[in-house]
Amino acid sequence: MQNRKLLIGIDIGGTNSDLVVIEPSRLEEQDRGVITWHKAVTTPNVSIGIENCIRTVLDDAIHRISKEEIISITIGTTHLINAVVERDESKLEKVAVLRLSGPYGKDLPPFGDFPNDLAEIIYGYSATIGGGFQVDGQEITELDEAEVRKHCAVIKDLGIYSVAVVGTFSNICNSQELRTAEIIQEEIPEVNIVLSHCISGIGFVERENASILNAAIKSFACKIIYSFVDMTKKLGLNCNILLSQNDGTVLSLKEALEVPIRTFSSGSTNSMRGASILCSSDPEVKGKTVIVCDVGGTTSDVGQLLASGFPRQSSTYSYVGGVRMNFSMPLVESIGLGGGSIVRTSSNTLTVGPDSLGAEIVDKSLLFGGDTITTSDITIARFVDERGMESTENLYKIGDPSKVCGKFSPDIKSQFSFTLKKKFEAVIDRIKTSPQPIPVIFVGGGSFIAPDSLEGVSKVIKPPFFQIANAIGAALGKISAYVTEVKTLQNPQTEIQDTIDKLIKKATEKAIKKGAKAITVEVVNVVSDAIPYVDKVYNFEVKVVGDFDFDHIFNNFEDIPKNLLLRRNNLPIRGPQKCTKLVRLDPPIFDYAKYEPKVTDGKWVLSEVDIDFISVGAYILGCGGGGDPNAQTIELKALIRSGTEIVVLTLEDFMKYVGKSGRAINVGYMGSPTISGERLHGNELLEAVELIERWEGRKTNGIFPFEIGGGNGLSGIWTAAKRNLPCIDLDLMGRAYPTQWQTLPSVIHDYKGYPYVALSDGNGMSMIVTRSKDDVYLESIIRDVMYNHGVQCACVEPSMDVEQMEKETIANPISLAWRIGREVLIARNSSDLESIPKRITEAVGGDIAAKCLFKGKIISVEKKLERGYGYGVVELESLGKKSIIRIPFKNENIVVYEVGKDGEEIPICTVPDLITLIDMDGRAVGTQDYRYGLIVFVMAFAPSEKWSTEKGIEIGGPKGFGEAFDQLEYRPIGEYVRPVSVSEQYNCTYN
Repeated sequence: MQNRKLLIGIDIGGTNSDLVVIEPSRLEEQDRGVITWHKAVTTPNVSIGIENCIRTVLDDAIHRISKEEIISITIGTTHLINAVVERDESKLEKVAVLRLSGPYGKDLPPFGDFPNDLAEIIYGYSATIGGGFQVDGQEITELDEAEVRKHCAVIKDLGIYSVAVVGTFSNICNSQELRTAEIIQEEIPEVNIVLSHCISGIGFVERENASILNAAIKSFACKIIYSFVDMTKKLGLNCNILLSQNDGTVLSLKEALEVPIRTFSSGSTNSMRGASILCSSDPEVKGKTVIVCDVGGTTSDVGQLLASGFPRQSSTYSYVGGVRMNFSMPLVESIGLGGGSIVRTSSNTLTVGPDSLGAEIVDKSLLFGGDTITTSDITIARFVDERGMESTENLYKIGDPSKVCGKFSPDIKSQFSFTLKKKFEAVIDRIKTSPQPIPVIFVGGGSFIAPDSLEGVSKVIKPPFFQIANAIGAALGKISAYVTEVKTLQNPQTEIQDTIDKLIKKATEKAIKKGAKAITVEVVNVVSDAIPYVDKVYNFEVKVVGDFDFDHIFNNFEDIPKNLLLRRNNLPIRGPQKCTKLVRLDPPIFDYAKYEPKVTDGKWVLSEVDIDFISVGAYILGCGGGGDPNAQTIELKALIRSGTEIVVLTLEDFMKYVGKSGRAINVGYMGSPTISGERLHGNELLEAVELIERWEGRKTNGIFPFEIGGGNGLSGIWTAAKRNLPCIDLDLMGRAYPTQWQTLPSVIHDYKGYPYVALSDGNGMSMIVTRSKDDVYLESIIRDVMYNHGVQCACVEPSMDVEQMEKETIANPISLAWRIGREVLIARNSSDLESIPKRITEAVGGDIAAKCLFKGKIISVEKKLERGYGYGVVELESLGKKSIIRIPFKNENIVVYEVGKDGEEIPICTVPDLITLIDMDGRAVGTQDYRYGLIVFVMAFAPSEKWSTEKGIEIGGPKGFGEAFDQLEYRPIGEYVRPVSVSEQYNCTYN
């Protein structure tokens, strides 16, 4: 008894707080090492409630727990994510955003993709300031320090005390962000400053979004965390205080104070880890994929527990409260449904949530003598009405059940059961990857409201200790450490592994210092990616995890930086309150299957839904390249909301409106997806179009995209909208290819399709290359120009007449992207993600035109850079571990090899077929985002017949990707089916 080493896990919910005491040496026993547990209503001052919980277990004479036995307290809380999901003004602060990005990003301001209701609460101020870096470390412009001070004065006058600083490529060079922070601190001493390079990696919009949310919640997080420290000291405990974070591991106090956003999904992660531990002996759960539904007092968080016992993570991006961010989190959907959810009845309707009494349930619900009906009231009323007061189990001893006995009519109870079932079934269906029934584990203090059976669920499980699964998962969280570094290597072949080894050692030492047992530390992730277009510069990331070292006690109070300790005096503790603003959490699902686009007299006027469809489809048609079109999607939807009419015409309708003498210019960016995702665009496309017009001495009648694949697929639409011109449903590839000469003009004119081109970087450089000996040489010139101007630029080619467009373009690629995206979004809405390959196949033209080649997990990725192109090989293993494929890529995927038992590689599909990887949510995966563990479909589409000519195969086939593929023979995967234009299909509806 005296030698016990005990762990305390605490989950603080919006309604209840749970505490568990675990003896880790007894985890294999039937009770999972649980010594005791305690559940209490969350108090307005959360630390007081936790203190009372800990005192309760310390004073328990039966278990005789001493303070000396407690070696760690790990706390998981939903308070921070709930504040965002619920739009709680009492906990979210106004944020000022200072961008250091020079001339870039002005058409995509901060908060551009925030839901309107959340932006209304958080938005305080924003400004773009001279500054930012190129990918090679050169400044876009110098930091304008005077401008920073000017904006600080405005921010101070507005009374804003949370500032997010976001610099272009600050992950590579953070000096401008650091200097900006110094200036802000001088001008507004008490301000909370969040620097984006401390939050996440490359991906400007997503990193900015995460920085904004971190800034909005930081003061409230600090108040909560400081109260934990004071509470522990008051109790006389000499142990570590840790906070659960999103990946199932734990954060030190210092880390949690600086980056509280990392705790956002800790509650759901802990509940899934706890569910895994509690159900590890259940044959229907062990080694299988199940759904976990964590029902609290305010929300229900639903995620998928994989066969490994860890939560399914979001693929590349994560979403919190409708905001997209670029760090991995468990894939969880939250709805406003919990034990404290308010039930409203009228003559014909009954509604449940999304608002909740939260902690006020003990004052205002019927069970506690109040007059507000909650889900707990009706659930317990049903139980006592059916079984009698004498049979009330411990599970239902909440408040005074006699106050709800006989309170509700059979009709009310029936409506309630129906509404509750539908809400749970809908959110479970959305998180499933297959329509097949699947077990669901209900955990969390509000789980007693869950029905015992649900449609689409093979078994409803409520395990022992389900009420405290979050606390169990928190108590048993692992220690993690993460290090990242950007280094210039003189000899990459010999220095890469040496650098990785040094970083692993550094991360391991960091983990041990934080409390990990040395022998248990293991490497879980290593990244060593070359930075595109920069010679010998690599980005390294290493993450390790390890079990808590129960033989040592680490008191980490001293880890808190002194400036944060000083600031605490100015941060009054404010616990959960009734929200001053609370909006609906689960808006009606849009019925994509019934949506029809607006087409009148051949003019397709794009809506925001159309943009979503085209965006999803364009990235899939990118074949791994082209860049994520998310930024362009946000911009186009903002233009539509502002009243801009965006028109798409087929070539036939273009001729009808402007005549056969009409001409159109194709536009696009040249550069790397890494660059386009970090350096937002300026006016470079518009500048390059104007150059072409001046050179040719005539205005263009229309615009079309250089390539449909990826972000460029939407760049043509944006340019057309800005010029008030129609966008023509054409492109030069029908996909994305890595080089400018891998286009139909080069095919048709034998590498001489571009007599001249216009270039612009949007930062002072614009030029026309008036002549080159061929398109391959022209490509080299463009790459050289790009290398010295931020390694990305707009590239606009000569205008084409109608005859040229008929011969040298692919017809209706925007319509094809629309059709693919539509099918993906329909599949997501119906939770039928397994049907995505079939749906996409039908959208492309059926089995004759497309095939799903493989479904499996990425098990290795090798990358290198040559002259700016991302070369590499991704290897995948089928989920049944029966087969392996390898896919080399050069920005775009080149060939799919089946790997035999002897290691022989047998080609089963090659370019010019379109080869694309799609994750389980139907999102395209770019080559820059290939990573271990990602489960994907590998699909192939037949290309236009214009690529099936001898010259087309020479340029767009395997030989066009280098000597390594010279010996490959192209064997078509199927036959091309020309896509029907959206205008043609829907035009009659509006005549």
